[in-house]
Amino acid sequence: MAEEQALKDIESLRADIDTIDSQIVALLNQRAEKSLAIRALKPNAQLALYDPKREEEIFERVAHYNRGPLYSDDLRTIWETILRVAKEMHG
Repeated sequence: MAEEQALKDIESLRADIDTIDSQIVALLNQRAEKSLAIRALKPNAQLALYDPKREEEIFERVAHYNRGPLYSDDLRTIWETILRVAKEMHG
């Protein structure tokens, strides 16, 4: 019986993860849209496309938001990937 309950619990938790993954994808796409909009405005604002200071602010803010169990260094790695992909996007 314990094995059967554990399997049901795993199935339920995996369904929760699938829902969360769907939400993450939607949020990443919303973020990408905003990033593309900012990129389009930067030339008119006389701003460089790459802003290392802004990236550091993002990393600091993400670390501040973090309440675990992920380590802030791991979140930084994730955000470095998000920002790299954003730079490579074509809008």
